Amino acid sequence: MSNSSGQEKSEQPTDRRKKEARKKGTVAKSVDMISAAVLVSILMAMPSVMQAGYKGFTHGFRSSIQTSTNDFSLATVNKITTAALIPMLPPLVMIMAIAMGVGLVGNFAQVGFNISSEAMKPNFNKINPANGLKRLFGKPAVFDLFKSLIKLFLFSFMVYSSIRDHWPEIGMIWSLTPLGSMGVIGGIARTILMRVGMAWLLLAVGDYVFQKKQVNSQLMMTKDEVRQEMKDAESSPEMKGQRMRMARKFSKMRMSQAVAAADVIITNPTHYAVAIQYNAEKNHAPVVVAKGVDHLALRIRELATEAKVPIVENRPLARALHKQCEVGDFVPRDLFQSVAEVLAYVYRTVKKVR
Repeated sequence: MSNSSGQEKSEQPTDRRKKEARKKGTVAKSVDMISAAVLVSILMAMPSVMQAGYKGFTHGFRSSIQTSTNDFSLATVNKITTAALIPMLPPLVMIMAIAMGVGLVGNFAQVGFNISSEAMKPNFNKINPANGLKRLFGKPAVFDLFKSLIKLFLFSFMVYSSIRDHWPEIGMIWSLTPLGSMGVIGGIARTILMRVGMAWLLLAVGDYVFQKKQVNSQLMMTKDEVRQEMKDAESSPEMKGQRMRMARKFSKMRMSQAVAAADVIITNPTHYAVAIQYNAEKNHAPVVVAKGVDHLALRIRELATEAKVPIVENRPLARALHKQCEVGDFVPRDLFQSVAEVLAYVYRTVKKVR
């Protein structure tokens, strides 16, 4: 896939791009997973709910009949019906609460807490016929068609196999009481729906994986987009605030602690020394944790030798880092490649020694 500038979108989306897409409502979500989970949850709770509803109905109906007079007017019939139906409301409310609760949990498990105001805005591109044709013959539409065909075949086979397995019971329904017949039919229907729900849930897992890959493919970036985003991030107020916090943190630390925590010392070799630390899980770029000239540079090298921190001689890089960076600053974008090569060399060397 290529963009208008001709560059291929070969880079994985950055965290910032994912956050911006999330604000716009572009997230991976499988509707099938939520629907299947709701169906299975309701079917699992249905026996208890039906039993409670049946007991409430019979008790209410019996009580209203016993307390009623011989006057079977419309008001009396309404009273009896109301008394019989009111006990069935709690079980119905329970079913609705289960469906809503499972739906909310399913959405939160896939997306998390995300309220996107931009996704709620009217978008006329969605009713554009040209865009509609693209969506109709696009990769998601083909996948949805394939998924629908699989569900149709699989669910039809499950209905057929369930009826086949219970055919002797179905043949004996005529000899049972109405209540017994309803019990047999209800049990078979619940078995069919439970099998369909479990199969649907398994298919939904594959659908969710596909949705995640599809969203990740939409958010892929070109190399220019990655560089521009890094440039924007370096000048953002949040990044400036983070620089200030890191500078205060390293200023409170003793130089020996900062040097011992560094990954490499880049030297000139005698006049300049710059200590670099890189934590990929916390920071987007390496950080300057200590620097010095002449006597201070000598002290940094001595501390590095004591702490067994690798020392790498790179005269132009050491001068550039010392000139452009203060303690607590991230490595500038134009020096990132050079620092990355030094860190890669250090990591390879340390690994080989170990």
